[in-house]
Amino acid sequence: MHQPVDESGERVMNYVSEIFQKNIVSADLFLMLTGNELLGFGVGRHVFQYKLDDRFVIKFEHEESFQNTYEWQVWNHIKLTSHARWFAPVENISPCGRILIQRRTKGFPTDRHLPEKIPTFFTDTKPENWGLLKGRPVCHDYGNHLLLENGMTNRMKLAAWF
Repeated sequence: MHQPVDESGERVMNYVSEIFQKNIVSADLFLMLTGNELLGFGVGRHVFQYKLDDRFVIKFEHEESFQNTYEWQVWNHIKLTSHARWFAPVENISPCGRILIQRRTKGFPTDRHLPEKIPTFFTDTKPENWGLLKGRPVCHDYGNHLLLENGMTNRMKLAAWF
């Protein structure tokens, strides 16, 4: 999900202008919370640094993929289980699900730091979807998963990083 962006923030401003069009109050609030620090993006979401607390990111969903909602639901189902150690915690979600606040992870120093085995319910095994939190590997992009199909199993699989 993380993609490099130019330092000027021009792409962020264009993105915000396009999304909010003439609603200057919404655009102003959005920029107050995120600044122009776009950390990455995927098909349906953009990820920004949360300006009020750098331990968190804001995921802004612009397509109706419901990945924010899925992540919120997954986190709330697993947060009190042993499986929580594999997930970046979700702090909050907006009432309509378009904005999600999640713990920020740090990138892996090298590919050698990626886990060799991961739980079988993880599907989108791009290194960009994972990071380190308190020194341990966690998935921070788990909007796509096999928890419904595989359940909260303890089974592990070799990670096929791509």
